[in-house]
Amino acid sequence: MTLLVPEFKTDPFFNLEDNWAQTAPNELTHYYDQGQGVPLLLMHGSGMGTSAAVTWWQNLPFISQYARCIAFDFIGYGETLSAANTSPDTAYGIRQWGEHTLRLMDALHIEKAWLAGSSLGGWVALQLAIDHPERVCGVISIGTGGAKKPKPDTRAAQPKPKGPLSAELILQDLQKNIRNDAIISDTLVNLRYQAALKEAKLGLRPYLMAARDRDREVLPLDLDALAQLSLPVLLVHGRDDKVVPVARSLELLEAIATADAHFYKDAGHWPHIGRADEFNGLMRDYLAAHHSPSLNN
Repeated sequence: MTLLVPEFKTDPFFNLEDNWAQTAPNELTHYYDQGQGVPLLLMHGSGMGTSAAVTWWQNLPFISQYARCIAFDFIGYGETLSAANTSPDTAYGIRQWGEHTLRLMDALHIEKAWLAGSSLGGWVALQLAIDHPERVCGVISIGTGGAKKPKPDTRAAQPKPKGPLSAELILQDLQKNIRNDAIISDTLVNLRYQAALKEAKLGLRPYLMAARDRDREVLPLDLDALAQLSLPVLLVHGRDDKVVPVARSLELLEAIATADAHFYKDAGHWPHIGRADEFNGLMRDYLAAHHSPSLNN
């Protein structure tokens, strides 16, 4: 079965050009490809209405000046098409998203790449570095969890459930995670809201969240395995992250001998968006320090 390229076009707000790659006979991966030089795959998280575009639009114009940046939608997310959507109870998970990443690399004839992941994307990247270190140059991990899910404390106050999906709920989510209202426009809120409505219509999000939560039980990041990594790892975290506590990056920093870390004051779960200029410079300097040929010319 060969899937046809859809007529979808990314909104001009993001200023990104759509690309599609057949990554399996029944799988068409949507991605953006900018720049030249060392390959850098950019991997999104699992928030409402997420995609490569809404995760990396603040970074691609700068980072693509010194690397070949490939930001893509995981199976189950964004505009990537997959027959896996017909059996969502078994199709998704940390290793499944990692295998999808490798299929895209193979389709684009990329033997080895840097991986940058936000939240869930960072978990996928670190697990991929454990499973296939021969395919990974290094990892930049932003606000990454991947810890084993703790047993619920019945004595503790339970978090309030989120309200029904609305533009106001999306706005609150963006404000909490970006922590920079200057870049949260009505257009951005509406685009993410429309993407979340599309997610709800497709009905995949409960399966995606169930897969993530399942792997917190059966496939949390193995600190002993991470300790064996010899590739460079940069851990980035906003100090006001309300989704993944800063303590998690400190735990990973202690476990990974090759890791460095950078913590942003007054930043939330997405410091690469809220503090984009500083993050973009950090990425440039970190990759340059680790001998990216295109940065040393």
